[in-house]
Amino acid sequence: MLDVSQAMRRCCLAVLSTLSTPVFADDLSTAPLTTWISLSAVLALLLAVTLLYLRHQGQRLGDLQTNHDALIEQSLAGIYIVQNEIVVYCNPRAADMLGYTQDEMTGLPTSALLDAEERERVRLQLQRRRRDQIIDMRFQLRLRHRNGRRIDTEVHSRLAPYRGADATIGIMIDVSDRTEAEHKQRLSDIVFDNAAEGILLTDGDARIIAVNRAFTRITGYEADEVVNRRSRLFRVDHMGRAINRQMLQSLDEQGCWQGEFLDRHRNGRLYPVRLSISTVHDPEGELINNVCVFNDISQHKDAEDRLVFLATHDPLTRLTNRAEFLTRLQTTCEGTSATAFALLFIDLDRFKLVNDGFGHSGGDDLLRVIAARLNYAVGKDALLSRVGGDEFTVLTNTGDRAKLALQVEHLLDELAQPSVLDGKELTVTGSIGIAVYPEDGHNAQTLLRHAEVAMYRAKTAGKNTYAFFNASMVSQASERLTMENALRNAITRQQLELHYQPQVDPDSGLIVAVEALARWHHPEWGMIPPSRFIPLAEETGLVLVLGHWVIRAACEQIARWDAAGIRVPRVAVNLSARQFADSSLCQVLTDALTSAGIAPQRIELEVTESALIEQPDAAVALLNELKALGVHLALDDFGTGYSSLSQLKNLPLDALKIDRTFIDGVPNDPNDVAITEAIVAMARKLALTVVAEGAETIEQRDFLAACGCDLIQGFYYSRPLPPEALAAYIRSGTSRHSATRMDL
Repeated sequence: MLDVSQAMRRCCLAVLSTLSTPVFADDLSTAPLTTWISLSAVLALLLAVTLLYLRHQGQRLGDLQTNHDALIEQSLAGIYIVQNEIVVYCNPRAADMLGYTQDEMTGLPTSALLDAEERERVRLQLQRRRRDQIIDMRFQLRLRHRNGRRIDTEVHSRLAPYRGADATIGIMIDVSDRTEAEHKQRLSDIVFDNAAEGILLTDGDARIIAVNRAFTRITGYEADEVVNRRSRLFRVDHMGRAINRQMLQSLDEQGCWQGEFLDRHRNGRLYPVRLSISTVHDPEGELINNVCVFNDISQHKDAEDRLVFLATHDPLTRLTNRAEFLTRLQTTCEGTSATAFALLFIDLDRFKLVNDGFGHSGGDDLLRVIAARLNYAVGKDALLSRVGGDEFTVLTNTGDRAKLALQVEHLLDELAQPSVLDGKELTVTGSIGIAVYPEDGHNAQTLLRHAEVAMYRAKTAGKNTYAFFNASMVSQASERLTMENALRNAITRQQLELHYQPQVDPDSGLIVAVEALARWHHPEWGMIPPSRFIPLAEETGLVLVLGHWVIRAACEQIARWDAAGIRVPRVAVNLSARQFADSSLCQVLTDALTSAGIAPQRIELEVTESALIEQPDAAVALLNELKALGVHLALDDFGTGYSSLSQLKNLPLDALKIDRTFIDGVPNDPNDVAITEAIVAMARKLALTVVAEGAETIEQRDFLAACGCDLIQGFYYSRPLPPEALAAYIRSGTSRHSATRMDL
C-alpha cells in the first residue's frame, strides 16, 4: 500500500513540475485546452492525496486523543477546568479528592468547593490575575471536602482558551499530610524554643546537637558553646560520679532516668537540678539520640527548706514553735533520771492593748523586740520558744528554786525595759509561771499545764511577777470537774449544736463545702466558746463521745438540707488526735452515713498534723481505711506542727488547709506571704485542694485567690452559722458577690 507521506511528496513534485512549465499565457483565456486539462488533473490528484493524508492523520490524532484522555482520567493528580467560576471539567481524582463523582462535581461553582476562609482571598487573587494577565500561577489552596473536612492542596494553574472561551486549567495535589507534618514540626520547634525547662538533645555518642533557650538561661552557656561537644552528663568523671554511673546504668537497662543532682553554672555557681533523660533508638535498636529535660529547682529547694524550718519555728520571731518545744521537752523528760530542770511559762501583760493601739503590725514589731531580749537574757544554755500569740516558754537546765528566782527576776527586768513603737515609748511587763521537774510533772504536757496554771496565779497576784506551781493550785481542778460533768450532760441533754462556716470557691463565689463547728449553749452559763470546752473534752476523754455526736449530727443535717432542697455539697468534720486513734472510728462513720442515707463523698474528715505525728504508720493505715470508705480527707492547720514532707506525699489526702496564723499577716507580712505561697505550690505538686482558713479582709481574700487557693474560709464570707441561717445564706447567693459580707 502506498505510504501516505510518499504519495504526498510525489504529488507535490508533480504539481511543482507542472507549474514549472510555461502553461500560463499572459492572458489566461488564451491558454491551450491541454494546459487546463493537465492542471485540473494535477489539482484533482493533489486533492485526493490530501484527503487520504488527512484521513490517515485523523486516525493518528484520534489515537493520541484516546491516549491523552486515558492519561488525564487515570492521573493521580486532580485536574480541572474552570470557566466563569464554574467547574466545567474534572478528572476522577479531582472529584474523589473532594468526595464527589465527576458528574456531581461538574457544574458546581468554585465557591462551593472552597473553605469559607479562602473565598475572599481567591476572589482577590482572580481579580489580580485577570488584571495583570498572569498566565501561570502556583499557590496553596484550602478546599472543603463534601463531608466538611478541610483539605490543603497545592495548585498549578494556567490561563488558556477552552472551547472558544477563556478558562483556567489546573492541576491540584492533596498536601494535607505534608501541611499537617509541617504544622507539627513548627509546633515542636515552638515548644522546644519556648519551653520553661532546659532541653538538650544529643546524638548516640552523647555529642550535643541542639539546645533550647531555657538551656542557656539555666546554665549560662550559649548554644554555639556546647553544640558538637560531648555532654558532661554522660561522663563518669563529672561531679556526682555515683549519680552519673547510676544514670548510665538505668539508661542502658530501662531507656530512661530521672533524678536530682548538683550542676555547675557557667559562672561556677552550683545549683540543684531535676533531670529527666530518655533514649531514642532506630528500628534496628541502635541508639541515635538522648533527650534531656531539666529544670533549676533552687527555688523549690529553698521553699522546702523554709517549710522544714517553719514547721519547727515561729516565722515571726524565728524561735522554736509550740510543737517543736513540746517535742524537745518530752525528750528531756524521757532522758532525765535525777537531774532537775524547770519550765517557765511567760505571758505578756495587757498585750491586747498594744494590738488595739498600734495594730497587729505594731504588735508583731514589739514581739520581735521582746523575743530578741528574752533570747539574749536566757543565754545559750536554755531553750526559748514562742508557743502562742504573746506566750513564751523557757526550758532551763536548773531546778534550784533560788537560782530560778534570780533568773526569772532578770527576765522580768528585761521585759520591763521601755520600747519605742511608732515613735512612742511604752513598757510591757510579763507574768511568769514556773514548774519544776520531776516534782511538778513527769511529762511535757503536765509540766506545761502546771507552768501555765502558775502563770495565771502570777497574773492574779497583780502581774509583772512570777509564781511557782504548788499543789494548792489544783483547786482549779474542781472548776474543771464541774465543767466536765456539765459537758457530759450537755451531750445527753442536747445542749450541743453545730454551726457551719462556708468554704467558698473564690472564682465562682459558690459554696463548695462547709465546716461543722461544735457550739455549747448551757442553760445557766450561756454560750460557752469551743476554746474552753474542746480542750477539756480532749483532756477528759469526752472528745470521743463529742466527736461521734458531731459525725452523726453532720450526716443528719445533710439529709435534712437535701430534703429541703438546700444543696450543701460537702461538710467537713474535725477529728481530734484521740478520736483519730479510736479503733471504732470507721464503724461510727459507716453507721452515721447509712442511717442518714447520704453518700460518703459528702463528708470530709479534717485531721491535724499532731494526730499524724504521734503514730505515723498507724495514721497512714487508718487514713487508707477511711479513704476506702469514700470520704474526703484533709490535713488541718498545716504548718503549725512538724509534718515530714517525705511522709506527706504518701498520705491519701484530698485537701490541705493552711492554718489561719499564716493568713493573718497576708498580704503585708513577707514571711506569711512566702509561707502561704510555698504551701500552695507544694500542694499543687501533690495534686491537693488548698483551703485557706481565717480570711477576714478583701485584701486577704484577693491575695489567696491570686495565690491559687481553691477554697477560702473565714469571716470575710461568713461567720459560722446555724443550719437555718446557712440555708438562708445559700438561698440569698451572698457568697457569689465578693464585695458582700454576711456577718451573723
